[in-house]
Amino acid sequence: MVEWCHLGDLRFTDPFFEQTIRRAVHQPFNLLFSHRTPLSEIAATGARPELRLAGLIFHMSRCGSTVISQMLAALARNVVLSEPAPLDQIVRIPARLGLRSVDDVLPYLRGIVAALGKKRRPQERDLFIKLDAWHVLLLPLFRRAFPDVPWVFVYRDPVEVLASLARSRPLQMFPHWIDLGLLAPAPDDFANMPPDTYTTHVLACFLRAAIEHHRDGGLLVEYGELPEAVCTRVRDHFGLDCSDADLASMRATARRNVKQAGTRFRPDGAAKRRSAGPEIRMLAESQLAPLHAELDALRRAAAR
Repeated sequence: MVEWCHLGDLRFTDPFFEQTIRRAVHQPFNLLFSHRTPLSEIAATGARPELRLAGLIFHMSRCGSTVISQMLAALARNVVLSEPAPLDQIVRIPARLGLRSVDDVLPYLRGIVAALGKKRRPQERDLFIKLDAWHVLLLPLFRRAFPDVPWVFVYRDPVEVLASLARSRPLQMFPHWIDLGLLAPAPDDFANMPPDTYTTHVLACFLRAAIEHHRDGGLLVEYGELPEAVCTRVRDHFGLDCSDADLASMRATARRNVKQAGTRFRPDGAAKRRSAGPEIRMLAESQLAPLHAELDALRRAAAR
């Protein structure tokens, strides 16, 4: 089942989808009334989003993807869904529903995006979805579902990413959250690896997926290019027509700390590198640095 709530005047301007939904479900109307739709109905509609699905944002994790989504959300004509849980649930349903092939999943994936892409205001035009980090492993599935939609992959210095994840690890960085088949090749004792070693292997799989598929509609964006790349390369890649006022609004958003309301953004790369211990540095250098360098080379080659 799909459970709905009434958003009223709320826009998806919070850093994450769930934050907006949490505010909505506590409104009196949603406490009194609810509506559910069978998942099979969502899959059977065959509908396209009322909004133009203008771009998908894949990322390495802890690498600036939220800055991109928040800058896009600064414009009232954009609807930006940041890591929407319903979509994550959809890409997990093959094991639950006994689906046997990618073709069986496509109606559910297209159906949930169409449901999320309803137009609620006259000025709304474009829909952007920032996906969970592990969804880059499913790039071929998303390309089958939305072959004409451009996408970006955001990545960052591996030491800085590992240092951030060591402080607070999301669920996808714990064993068994991601189907092990997507993380191959993996050692036999994969699930018993030390946390930093496991995280490093997962990140390596993310980077390899981006390298393998980047030519299929993708744009590579390195953290150091942000935020200005959103107003130039990302804007062009997503086919956006932005006025000077639009760009000023986007840049103003980037000057704020997008995950801490009321504070200004302060670069934290040096602090993250200082906090990284010898084990993290060794793992980053031996397993992730070569992949980061390969992405950098591909990005620079595409820019020529």
